[in-house]
Amino acid sequence: MTRLLRDIGYFVVLCLMIMGVGGVMYHAIGEDGWIERFFGDVLDQGVGTILAVLVGLVFAGWLIRRWLIASQRHALFNDFLMYGMVALGVLFVGRLLMNGSL
Repeated sequence: MTRLLRDIGYFVVLCLMIMGVGGVMYHAIGEDGWIERFFGDVLDQGVGTILAVLVGLVFAGWLIRRWLIASQRHALFNDFLMYGMVALGVLFVGRLLMNGSL
């Protein structure tokens, strides 16, 4: 019985994490999302700003990849990232239940 309850708890955490990731993606790439607003403002600034943003994104992607691959040394960071997504999942499920939308 305790195994069943533990497995149900793990499943709930997994579902909340998936809701957190899905909600972030919905708000990032959805209609009038964060990425659309950001790139709309950047495109108005000119070529130099676009190039600086691209270099920054490549560098940030390289750093994130390095941190996530070295999981043994950065296990605490990975745990914070996972539980942050679970907390966002709780937020998005609450908003979904109260408002009917994310």
